[in-house]
Amino acid sequence: MRQRWGFLGTGRVTNRMVQAVAQSQSSSLVAIASRSVERAHQWIIRQHLHESAIGILTMGSYRELIQTPGIDWIYNALPPSCHFEYSAEALLAGKNVLCEKPLCLNATEASELQAIAVRTGRRLVHATAFPHHPRSHASRKLILAGEIGDVRRVTMACTFVDAFRRENEHRVDPMLGGGCLLDLGWYCVAATMWLTDLTVKSMQVTGSKRMGVWESVQALATLSNGAIAHWDCGFDTASRKWIEVAGTEGSWICDDFIRPWDNAKPRYWLHGHAGKSTAELIGEDFFQEAAMIDACCNAPDEWITSQMDQAVEIHCVLDALDVAAVVP
Repeated sequence: MRQRWGFLGTGRVTNRMVQAVAQSQSSSLVAIASRSVERAHQWIIRQHLHESAIGILTMGSYRELIQTPGIDWIYNALPPSCHFEYSAEALLAGKNVLCEKPLCLNATEASELQAIAVRTGRRLVHATAFPHHPRSHASRKLILAGEIGDVRRVTMACTFVDAFRRENEHRVDPMLGGGCLLDLGWYCVAATMWLTDLTVKSMQVTGSKRMGVWESVQALATLSNGAIAHWDCGFDTASRKWIEVAGTEGSWICDDFIRPWDNAKPRYWLHGHAGKSTAELIGEDFFQEAAMIDACCNAPDEWITSQMDQAVEIHCVLDALDVAAVVP
């Protein structure tokens, strides 16, 4: 039986997710809620669903959707300041929840949300899609197998430049959980820990603020094996989403780790001692968000638990980065 999904929010992030639900093997979209019924209707039209949307409920209230019977999953695509409140309400209403990253505003909220999921017996998943791509699995496997030797450095840049130029952009609003640390720093911390199975032990951090939110953050973190991670995230540099994991025997490099720039060419490079490199293509035309939707519905409970534990740990690191950051 296909799982029935309701979306909270109609922002840009939903553009790929509506396609993901449509292309998944397990799910169907049955309801959409926005700040008004008219906004929900307009979203249906923008997504070219108006001919196939017979039976899709459109609502002008998030709580109305949460309380609607016949919905198995809630996708919370609202700004971060709304993640804990509406995700908790959905769990308590008996719904499973896929929540956009960051899961919450801080580790305290994340831990409490996880506890609610355990208490209600519902599934809670954070919408970080890159671990669901075959390229990501192959990369993690070779790093953990020691193909580049012992990990000594992790360097990641995650930036884009137009956040402050957009109208109605929650990423630059401190009341909505804005700032590059929660938005892009999440990827830096998540990718480092997921690829290497290492944890963060200490850090030195600098950054700059604009309009009350982090515009850029740079960090040097010491990992649990003594390796150093360098993270650069910000809203002040052209789009970058590259990462290098360097070891004692070689290095792995990917210039579009979060999502392939060209979905037909999901590549990475391996560099050896003598400068020789090989390029690998893995998972051509793979839709990682659709795989994430299927994992929500079909993955074993152990996976749900492990990725929620990771989400809380990511928030602990982000909290520490926020406290430690020095503004020059």
